[in-house]
Amino acid sequence: MKKPIGLVLLVLLFSGIATAAGDRVILTLYGNYLNLAENNFTGQASQRKVFFEAKAAVAISGNIYLWASHGYFPLRDSWTGWDSKNSFDADINMKRTLAKRVIAGGCGFFAGYFEAKQIAIRTEVGICSISNDIESIISKIDTNIRLRSDSAKQSGIGVRGNLAFTYGLYKNIFAEASIGYMYASDKIDDVRSNLGGFHLALGLGIQL
Repeated sequence: MKKPIGLVLLVLLFSGIATAAGDRVILTLYGNYLNLAENNFTGQASQRKVFFEAKAAVAISGNIYLWASHGYFPLRDSWTGWDSKNSFDADINMKRTLAKRVIAGGCGFFAGYFEAKQIAIRTEVGICSISNDIESIISKIDTNIRLRSDSAKQSGIGVRGNLAFTYGLYKNIFAEASIGYMYASDKIDDVRSNLGGFHLALGLGIQL
């Protein structure tokens, strides 16, 4: 319960600061290309995944700002690398699906302008909460009848860093390209896995 409560408090704090600031709020929507590290618990090899992420930022002093983001892989997103037969029974098929949620927030610094034909650079550091909801479905290959389903959850709090370059397209509207890394680990049955990895992102943002 402590992790969800902490995230709610972070969102409320960010909302209060944004309201007090009154202006210089930046909203960005990204298409993220994430290179996930190998999952030692599930045996899943390193994977690459594209997902959407939304970020809000508000200036608090000069070129320093606070930011918060949320990204999500929808449940039922089947990964080919997770589809396999049990070697001891050729009539049995196991299929795994994954739901991954990434919530992050922290402090950033920018240099430049978010205006038409202007360039800005943003550097960010912060904390992140990453969770995996994993479902395994075991069924008969010939009839597709479900025999058993199991679920597991991984979650961890760690660190995240981003470096971004923006270019102004129109007044207060800009495009952004960023690179970063996030690390959050979870240990199950003495097996530790990194739930994050390197990511590249392309985004479209607006300064309010």
